[in-house]
Amino acid sequence: MMGSSSPQVPPHLLDLAGRFFDAGWGHADVLHALNHSPDGAPVWGDPMRWEVAKARLRLWMDGSMRPILSRSQHVARANSARMRAQTLARAARAQAEQRASRDPAAAVARAREILAKVLPGAAEPLAKRAEKAGTREDWERWRRLDEAAAAAVVAGTAAEAWEPEPEPVVDPEEEARLRAVRRARWERANRRGESGTG
Repeated sequence: MMGSSSPQVPPHLLDLAGRFFDAGWGHADVLHALNHSPDGAPVWGDPMRWEVAKARLRLWMDGSMRPILSRSQHVARANSARMRAQTLARAARAQAEQRASRDPAAAVARAREILAKVLPGAAEPLAKRAEKAGTREDWERWRRLDEAAAAAVVAGTAAEAWEPEPEPVVDPEEEARLRAVRRARWERANRRGESGTG
């Protein structure tokens, strides 16, 4: 029975993975890279052999031999962009609703302008619009047009208000410190694995 549950990692693998830790990759990212191609397809063979590990990790490098974004870095970037877009959309919608509620007559005029740009055929009756009168069917038609105009106001002002936010600035010293800590943890875990199996 073995004294340690962590697998023994060959020293050459630590040397190959060092460049990836320096690029901000985590342990799970390196293990994923050893067992999968960048498109996510699993690869076969023994990743503990030097030639195999080197070839697999090279798949995860760009033309200048720098590691590309890892799987977790892609997920983090996508989540960040999604959350930023949701925040901007909520703020733009709130501003649009606030602007629309201040002056209803101006909001209706703005809605008619936007509707004329988006749906010219639907805007023609609005240009000739008189006071609402007529059958229940006429009232329903006007109600639908009013709802479409209100939605167009909100969508139009949200589209006008959206502006992409710049990427957050990361302190290079803090990033280097975190990479060094990750690398030290990886090496410490592998030293424990070597001493426990000897």
